[in-house]
Amino acid sequence: MKNKLILLITFLFFGLTSHSQETYKIGKTEYYVGQNYSTTGKPVVKRSESNKLTFLKSKGYSETPYGYEIDHKIPLSEGGTDDPSNMQLLTIEQHKRKTSRERTNRTNSTYSSTKKNYKSTSTYTNSLYNNSSSNSSYSRTDTKGRTIYKGSRGGEYYINSSGKKVYTSSKKSTTTTNYSPSSYYTPRSSSTRTIQTGSRGGKYYINSNGNKTYVKKKN
Repeated sequence: MKNKLILLITFLFFGLTSHSQETYKIGKTEYYVGQNYSTTGKPVVKRSESNKLTFLKSKGYSETPYGYEIDHKIPLSEGGTDDPSNMQLLTIEQHKRKTSRERTNRTNSTYSSTKKNYKSTSTYTNSLYNNSSSNSSYSRTDTKGRTIYKGSRGGEYYINSSGKKVYTSSKKSTTTTNYSPSSYYTPRSSSTRTIQTGSRGGKYYINSNGNKTYVKKKN
């Protein structure tokens, strides 16, 4: 019974191991199924000793010369193949410098891509803001923290999450002004309205549309 249990465990172990190391081949390059390089997302290559020996023989060697290393011209993580045609001999120092340069280029490429995406988003945001507030002036911030703009015709609105204008019911001006109701004509229908003094001395009240209506001064 104990021997059967050991055999079962061994079978399961090798079964799982062989499944996790399953590969497929394209040309002379073999890849692991379901595995990708974390830096680029390219399929992980299973290095071939046979391809390596074929390359060395093409250079007249039976093994890697002392002080040299086999390098893939196009890195495997960048989509390079494990084919002998993608291999070259470099000194250890040359190989280190090439690997360092490739890492730097990859980092800069990722940074540039991120910066480009950020710039694109920023441009969209600025465009949305500029389009929504063109021909408008800042008016106030309402109790909900929304920026309220005043359009060219006096209407007030804010920009919703979709970037569209949503008009609000106009509020009377809260500007403190000096006025003298007795010296100005006030329409009969607006006897309860507040008469205000503008920057140039003109008298007006806010009508039901939220616009200024100037009143005539008594002679």
